[in-house]
Amino acid sequence: MKILVNNEPVDITAASLLSDAIKEQPYRPGSMIALIRSTESMKRETDEYDLVTAYGPVRMKLNDSKYAALFREVAREIVSKRVRWQTSKVLAIGSFPTQIEVSHDRAKYERYDCFFALGGFDSRSTYLMVAKTDHEGQYGSAGAVVGRITRGRHILAMMRESEALLDVIPVVEEFQERNTLITDDLNHKLEGFDSIETFVKVKLDRDSPVAGEHFLVNTEKGILPVTERTETYCACSSNLDVTLVKEKSVIREPGVVTVRNEGTGMGRIYFYLTRRQISSSHSVVGTVTHGIELLRSASAGSNLTLIADPPRIMVIGMSQAEGQRSLEARGLRQKRSGDTADDAVIVEQEPELTLEALHEEEIETRGVRSDQINDMVLMPDKAPQTYRYFRRMTGLDHKPIGTMKVYFTFPDMPLVSFSGDSREAASLLPENPFAERSLPGELAVTNMSRPNRGLIGIRLEESDEFGSTGEERYGTNVVGRLVSSIDLLKNDLAEESIIYVREVLPPAPKKSAKKAKDATKGKRNAKGN
Repeated sequence: MKILVNNEPVDITAASLLSDAIKEQPYRPGSMIALIRSTESMKRETDEYDLVTAYGPVRMKLNDSKYAALFREVAREIVSKRVRWQTSKVLAIGSFPTQIEVSHDRAKYERYDCFFALGGFDSRSTYLMVAKTDHEGQYGSAGAVVGRITRGRHILAMMRESEALLDVIPVVEEFQERNTLITDDLNHKLEGFDSIETFVKVKLDRDSPVAGEHFLVNTEKGILPVTERTETYCACSSNLDVTLVKEKSVIREPGVVTVRNEGTGMGRIYFYLTRRQISSSHSVVGTVTHGIELLRSASAGSNLTLIADPPRIMVIGMSQAEGQRSLEARGLRQKRSGDTADDAVIVEQEPELTLEALHEEEIETRGVRSDQINDMVLMPDKAPQTYRYFRRMTGLDHKPIGTMKVYFTFPDMPLVSFSGDSREAASLLPENPFAERSLPGELAVTNMSRPNRGLIGIRLEESDEFGSTGEERYGTNVVGRLVSSIDLLKNDLAEESIIYVREVLPPAPKKSAKKAKDATKGKRNAKGN
């Protein structure tokens, strides 16, 4: 028998396990998989109607009032009724009889409101009215609002008196009832299931390159951590320590992916499951093209396999030769600058944003010799807040090799300082001060207690009194140390110079001579025994 796995038919037997069906499919171990049982297709009437005109349909969304219920009852009677009159405030279609109670009260109406009105204060001459402007009026029905026009509003201006409604059609939603099991148990039996989804795929939107890059950085390993789940969306809040810009905004239909670009939760990625209105604080990332059932069933705390289309373009950290091969595999042409040798390390890429790079004729890659890159061991455990700040300032939070701009230096100076951001460091609390003395190669940031907060520095000479940025102990947050040659910072540096930095793992501790001798002796004894 067959089962659909990511929309591809796969042969299975009654004894087949989940692992048998997905072995050729995209899947990251430990992430969740959706096993789906389908039932018959079903139809459901919505709270929307299409008023069909000669110029196209006008969509009306009903409210939950008694007048909306009345509209459902008389909808067929409105078919073929004509536009009886228009003013600058309303358009009237009718008439038809109802049992609406007559009222002489005035009521307020908003633009695009649809409401019942009584001609001559007589319910036997009822009209369906559309408000063209916000206004107050006396229409014999005391504000009998049915709903609002939501689509095709431009058609209202095209309609002329005596033109008839061709039809009034309830909008019907067709859906398929599903019974979905979500699991990461690859030994689960497949009996009774019709289809499987192992991954979520997102087609990125070219009009939001910054939001798209944020998405690519956070999902580059092919895993989407679901941190929040509501009836409206799944969300990922794994990286909120970012600054974004406003880009393209759209109505958030099911399957639309956005990133919050301002306010609380800036950087949160949303996968929408129900429709929400447009919001300028959300930049569209793209659209889910596969795996929507997996998203609907995922719970907070689960991981999902994710494929981005297109995948990220990032050659920084590669050699010039490796970068060329990577770009050519994507159909892109490399333009080398700086050190163009094959073994030179790429430290800059232009354009750096994937959705911009894809549409350029060539990608410029700047290379330097490997020994010109400053390797640093950082301290996320001892100085977590300063660690996040440093990675943001250098760009190491989104690329393998970052940059630092020299702020102040001169020959024989005991330290070199680099530009930071005083606003970003306004809440940088004191943490991890230097010990009895500040040692050569020590990397630190001035914390919020000092006027020069946010300044980054590296110590070139030992000091008992001052840290890497020239501040005393309480104003200095040590965030790491330089492990490559310190001579790079003593030669040919001037204000505004750019240096390249790379985070590396701390070197393995060296064994003492005695421990090495004891270990060798132990091996010999064991061999002899």
